[in-house]
Formats: sequence, structure tokens, C-alpha cells
Amino acid sequence: MGDTDDSPDRRGRLHGRLFHVLGGFSALVALVALWQFGVFGGDPDRDPLGTVDEPDTAWLSASEDGTTAADSVAAASTTVESASESTASETSAPPSDAATSSVAASEPSPSQDDEDEEEAAPSESCSASLTLKDEWEDSIEVTVVVVNTGSAEIGSWEIDLDLDGLDVYNHWNMRELDGGRYGSESYNGRLDPDEDAVAGFQAEVDGDFELPSSVHCEASS
Repeated sequence: MGDTDDSPDRRGRLHGRLFHVLGGFSALVALVALWQFGVFGGDPDRDPLGTVDEPDTAWLSASEDGTTAADSVAAASTTVESASESTASETSAPPSDAATSSVAASEPSPSQDDEDEEEAAPSESCSASLTLKDEWEDSIEVTVVVVNTGSAEIGSWEIDLDLDGLDVYNHWNMRELDGGRYGSESYNGRLDPDEDAVAGFQAEVDGDFELPSSVHCEASS
């Protein structure tokens, strides 16, 4: 049998070499650790890595700034009010077409003015009432009262006595015209508003004739 390399002496030398390698590796690791400790926390004058320098902000106290809390509140209120006024002025709109139309509609139109003037203008009118004063077998006597019912003075009046069953044969304070109409005389034609003139007539009537309480009256200036 030949000699083998697995002798006790050879194994001892290998173990010794491994021990030296492991010891050197451990020393290297320790040096690296010491270096890292010195960089990140060992030196108090050294800034940690990753720290970003930021500008220092100086906050002034109320006495240093020269303003008080009340001044700050007043300034803020003024700013809010200015903003509100600005917004109000921007949102203010000119009068709408609807408002303009309402103002125009409230003004009377020319036609309305004319109607008002016509209504306010003096009117000329009259009324004629008939009252039975006396009655006979086939004739009657009637009193006629003509009243100015308008708002203006009238210069003359006319009444219509063209009635079925009535035939006037005598009259006073009025003159006969044509077609059964009778008009005022020169002395009783002019009447002021609410003033009246009294006239009368006698007439033959049929047996079944009924005297009306009034007849048509026409006034003129």
C-alpha cells in the first residue's frame, strides 16, 4: 500500500490555514463596520447622509412685525369686503327688457289719453218726462219737464211726441217741428247742467192709450 495524503500532520496544516483565512476575513469585516459607524454616527460634526439643507424661515413676533392681531383682522375684513364689492359690481346687470317694458306699459298710450280727454270733455244730453195733469173722455193734458242731464250748457232741445194713439192739438212753451217732434223756444232752450224747462200739451187719445213716463230728448249747443 502506498502513502496517503490523509495524515494527521496534513490535516492539521489545512485547519491552520483555514483558521488564518477566517481570522483575516473577520478583521476585514470589523474594519468595514468601524468605517460605517464613523460615517453615519461616530462623528457628531458630520451631517447625516441624505439631509437636505432648507432655508430657515424667520417668524417675526407681533412686536417685531409692528402689527397687532386687531390690525390683521381689520386687513382681512377689508380684503373680504373689497372682494364682495368687486363681485357685486361684476354681477350687477343693466335693467332688463322686462323692466323697461313694464315702465313703458305704465305710461298711458296716446289712444288712452284721447279716451280720457273725451270722457273729461263736457257732454250734452237731456231727458224729457211726461206727467198726466188732466184727463177727459177722449183727450188728456200733459206736463213736459225737460232737464239738462249733461255736464255742459245746452242751447236748445227737442222731444219726440210721435206716439201711436196720440194726436197733439195744443201745446205751450215749445214749438212744433216736423214728424211729431217739438223743440224749445228761444227763451227756454238754453239750460245749464241740471236746469230744467217746463212745457205742456193737450192731445186726443184712443180709448186704450197709455201715456209713457218719458220720451226721447236730444240736446244741442
